[in-house]
Order: sequence, then C-alpha cells, then structure tokens
Amino acid sequence: MESDQREHISVVINYFWGEGATSPESVNQGMAIIAYEALEEAQSCSAAYSGMKFQVPGSPVVVGSIGANHDILLIKYSDTVGKRYISFGTENTLETGGCGWSDFFEATLSEKEAHSCDQASVESFKSVFVQGTDAGIWKAADRAYYFFLPDQGSSFVFFQSNNGNLIKLESDFLDSDGFRRMLGDM
Repeated sequence: MESDQREHISVVINYFWGEGATSPESVNQGMAIIAYEALEEAQSCSAAYSGMKFQVPGSPVVVGSIGANHDILLIKYSDTVGKRYISFGTENTLETGGCGWSDFFEATLSEKEAHSCDQASVESFKSVFVQGTDAGIWKAADRAYYFFLPDQGSSFVFFQSNNGNLIKLESDFLDSDGFRRMLGDM
C-alpha cells in the first residue's frame, strides 16, 4: 500500500472514528478494507459542525474542512467538480438590515411589507433565495429551520446553532426529506 493511500485511509478513519484513531504509518491493508467497506455499506454517517451532530448520507467520496474565517465543512459524493455535495457554513455576517435572524427570515418568507427589517436587505435576500423556490419553516423542539428548495440547483437551510451561530446548509442533491433526515430532530 502506497504512503498516500495510507494517509487517505488514516484521514477517513480519524474523521469517522475520532482524531487519533490511527496514523498513516499504522494503516495496513486489512484496516483499509474494513474502513472502505464500512463507508460503502453505511446508509448514513455522523458529521459534526459548530457543536452539533448531523446524520449525512453514507459513502462520501471526499470530506474537507476550511477553518479560520471561512469555517466550512464540505462533504462530496461525486468526483465531478461542483456536483453532489453538502456544505456546512457559518453565516454570521448575513446582512439582515438591522433585525435579528428569526425576524429577518420571517420577513423574507412573508408577503407583508410591515416588518422591522430593512426592506432592501429583505428584497435582496428574496431575489437570491426565495423567488422560484419552495420556501418555509420547519420547527422542531426549540429550533426553527428556514428552508429554500428550488426545483433545480442548490437548496439551502438556515438555522441558529447551539452556540449562537447562524448556520447555512447547502446541497445540490438533497430534497426536503433528505435535509430533514440529516437534521435529525424533526
């Protein structure tokens, strides 16, 4: 087994079984076969982001993370660039026009003109995320998930995480049921 293959298997094992589960030097052929078989057979697997766990579809091709200011987790299910992905991102800089996130999303989903948010911010968001989509709110426990699901292209779900961040989920292949399964508490 080549060293780059060992490193890849080590990354996969550490991602799914916890940091430090293995090092590239300790990966052997048997361990690689077990890791790949487990991933291929998994209907779903856990992904952790912003202090929360999500049940994503099994058998990802690539899992990557960009930390620091970007704070993005990307899970790919295809070797084709830009196809079959789930992305987790922190969106704390979303321009809401001076109102809180829940008020902002309520305003973007409402036909009413009377709200506390800046009208230009609401209209800008609507033109990008709301127009031509199935949009609404899923409520579960003490959390609201604001979804924007077009017939084609990427779909989005926004919600506040346990630690107060605004999270944006994006996928080009999950439908309503897929997002709801991933979120797990619906």
